[in-house]
Amino acid sequence: MRRRPAEAPRSDGTANSDAAAERSPSATPRRPPIPEWAPALGLLVIGAVVSWFRLDAVTRGTIWAEDGAIFLAGALEGNPFGIVLEPYQGYLHALPRLVSATLVIALPVDAWAIGLTAASCLVVGAVAALVFVCAREVVVWLPARVAMGALTFLVPLAPYEVLGNTANLHWYLLWLAPWLLLATPRRTSSAVLLGVAGALAALTEIQMLLFVPLLAWRARDPRRWIVGAGVLLGGALQIAASIIAPRSAGSGEPPPLLSTAEGYLLHGPMAAVAPTTQVIAQWVLLFGWWGALAVLALFAAAAVWVLVRGNAVERVAVSALVVGSVVTWSAAYGLNAEPYQFYSVVRLQDAVALIITRYGVVPALLLLGVVVLATSVARRNGVFRAGSIAILCATIALLTVATVVPHSSERSGGPAWEDGIDASRDRCAIAGPDAAQKVPLAPAGWAMRVPCSLLE
Repeated sequence: MRRRPAEAPRSDGTANSDAAAERSPSATPRRPPIPEWAPALGLLVIGAVVSWFRLDAVTRGTIWAEDGAIFLAGALEGNPFGIVLEPYQGYLHALPRLVSATLVIALPVDAWAIGLTAASCLVVGAVAALVFVCAREVVVWLPARVAMGALTFLVPLAPYEVLGNTANLHWYLLWLAPWLLLATPRRTSSAVLLGVAGALAALTEIQMLLFVPLLAWRARDPRRWIVGAGVLLGGALQIAASIIAPRSAGSGEPPPLLSTAEGYLLHGPMAAVAPTTQVIAQWVLLFGWWGALAVLALFAAAAVWVLVRGNAVERVAVSALVVGSVVTWSAAYGLNAEPYQFYSVVRLQDAVALIITRYGVVPALLLLGVVVLATSVARRNGVFRAGSIAILCATIALLTVATVVPHSSERSGGPAWEDGIDASRDRCAIAGPDAAQKVPLAPAGWAMRVPCSLLE
């Protein structure tokens, strides 16, 4: 029998692909890597859309207190961009003032409420994308890193007060802080962009400084210091603003340590898994504080797993997430709580009704981040592969259910901004173009003065 002659090699020196496939039937071509920008862009768009639809129509068309009375009103009084660094209540609020200045110039007065809501939802999507990008060196499993970004717009209690208004965007920037300060940019241009983002975030949220010690990680990397420089610059200006224009004093009575601990159970672990405040209340009433501790134990187990099996940067990250969850709650509660909100003093039935949702979003996000990080550690170690997939899917499924559960918000009862503008137009027709009218905001008691010249 004559032997089949070997096929001639191609001019580029490679064997015929068909022959190679016959010799290696199990060989399959490697898929090209997913470009970094694709999941980031997806998170930005999906995050903005999901955030928008988590709010009911009345909420989307109602302006929140400081958004109207402070930020929009300030933009109307003079140069809209000239007051970006003007303090309010002891702090700088650069991002809300930038958004308000842009809307005052770009949109008619009737559209300001919808514009504020849309811009706020877009910022949430942008934060989700930035978390994904910055977490690259920490969360090495791609599905877990996408999930880490998605936590930004899936956290359960956000629609009550935090989501959809610029006054509370600083909470999302605080969630971004540990990822931004752990980021290791590969190019100087990327470091500069992240540094600008860090400066804007710190000029909006002074608590970003809580995570500055993370710059000690890989401190010899100059690109990390470009990012850190932005945060440090914004933080320095925040401190100066707090000295020059200090915030008004609170009750002056610090809460008992037990109240802070019990409040953390409500606003940390329980806020991370319960779709509504009613579910949190029912759980704690049924099982007591021990029931809340049992939920906390699940997050503690995930943290211990990362500390035991994680590499150096994973251990640094989980430490920042756990400590940050406790400290961000304790700082917000300790500085702002009134005596009637001291959980250890009032009855349990009253304590569970005192959930301050805006203080629970970041502690819950940081704890959820621990769970997602734990799945990435398991995947990297090659252990519990099926379990890590199941836990990650269960976490996202639980949070997705929370997004579709109907949520009321502090703005669900209005007053609708367009209705207020229409009523003000009628009054301006009598008062004349030189007058101004008060347009009601949410919550009750807040209002914004709008010149009649804008309502013609």
